[in-house]
Order: sequence, then structure tokens, then C-alpha cells
Amino acid sequence: MTDLVRILDCPCYPVTEDEARLKIKEFVDKQSTGYSVAINAEKLSTYKEDTKLREIIDNSLYPYPDGAGAVIGAKWLHKKHSAKINFPIMTLEECNKHGWALFIVGAKEETHNKAIEIIKQRYPNINLVGNMHGYHDQQDIIDTIAKIKPQVVMIAMGSPRQEYFAHKLTNQVSNVFATGCGGALDIIAGNLKRAPEFYINNNLEWLYRLVQEPWRWKRQLVLPVYFSKLFKAKLFGK
Repeated sequence: MTDLVRILDCPCYPVTEDEARLKIKEFVDKQSTGYSVAINAEKLSTYKEDTKLREIIDNSLYPYPDGAGAVIGAKWLHKKHSAKINFPIMTLEECNKHGWALFIVGAKEETHNKAIEIIKQRYPNINLVGNMHGYHDQQDIIDTIAKIKPQVVMIAMGSPRQEYFAHKLTNQVSNVFATGCGGALDIIAGNLKRAPEFYINNNLEWLYRLVQEPWRWKRQLVLPVYFSKLFKAKLFGK
């Protein structure tokens, strides 16, 4: 596996698709207890200042690049290439391939239910042992997962809320690999469209998403701040 690097001090594994699939399988086969974190420009920019977020990332099993900010950071600072992987879909595919016990939580009730039905049709070999929309009490969700004992939990609560929940979950439930899936249920349900290859390949996925969700403009203000920090780190060799 590609070695861990630090982007503005934040740990991150540059990945290929094959490496990511192997890591998912390794975590499940070894009954690892832990979670992945999607590392993006927002997390990278606030990693040093946000002690809670830093703890979540530092204690994760697998911090991986999610979006242009992390991919470019790994390339500029460490000359490491990272693929732009769709980790949630990859996780569903691996669950389908191996018949793993999966629990899905998150999104609004209508979106959740629609996405679940599509997932059942699209991935018929997944052992979907349970699912709950994202508006249940968090402790109720954790208690349910503890009783069902899935191998994999997918959490669609938006970032970084889903990572905070994954941390809380894996502190109470053992032998489960949890991963955030952000807007994946909205995309599966047809509420949102994933960016076309042109946007993904040219590091413009953030722009495509902003057009679909204009309310995200405040979050995108972090991009010039992040790239300013990244440029300084590159310039001064940090």
C-alpha cells in the first residue's frame, strides 16, 4: 500500500482503486474496529486548529483523499499520485462481491428508503442486515447496530458529522468497519447527479456540486484559504 503522507500535517493515504479495495477487504476480513475518513480541503485547512476533528482523523483506520484538495496536496508536497476513487460505491461493490453483512444509516427518510430499494436491486448479493434514516436518535442507531452486528456500516450524514458518528459508534461497537458516504444515497436515489468524468479528471468536481447545491458556497470559501496554505507549504518545503 502507498505510504502514509502528511498534507499540512494531516495524515492521508494516496490510493489507487485496487489498493482501496484491498484495504476494505483487509479491514472486514480481520474484523477490524474502526472507520475511514474522507480527507478534503476543508478538513486539511482546519486540521491544526480543530482539536476534535484532529482526534477523529488521527484515530481513523483509513484517511484517504476525497476531492481535488487532497489529491493536489499529495502531488504538490510529496509527488504522490492518488486516484479519484468513489469510496462509497466501491464499498457497496465489495459488500456485493463478498456477501458481507451491511447496515446503512443516514439521509432523509424518503431519500433513504428510495436509495435502499435501488441498492437491493443493483447489488443483490449484499447481505443488508439493517438500515435506518438519519433522523433517528444517534444512540438508538448505535444500539440497533450493536444488536445486529454488521461487518460494515455506511453512514450518510454529511462530513464531518458522519465521521464524528463513526468515531462514537466504533467506541461502543466492536468488529465493525464504518465509512461515511456523504451524498451517495442522494445520488443513488436520483436527487443529485455525480459529476461527469470531465469535472472529476480536471479537479472541478467541487464546482459541479456547487451548481447543484448553491447553499454550499460558504463551505467553498475554504478553497482559497487551503490553497494559500498549500502553496506556502510547497514554497518553503514543509
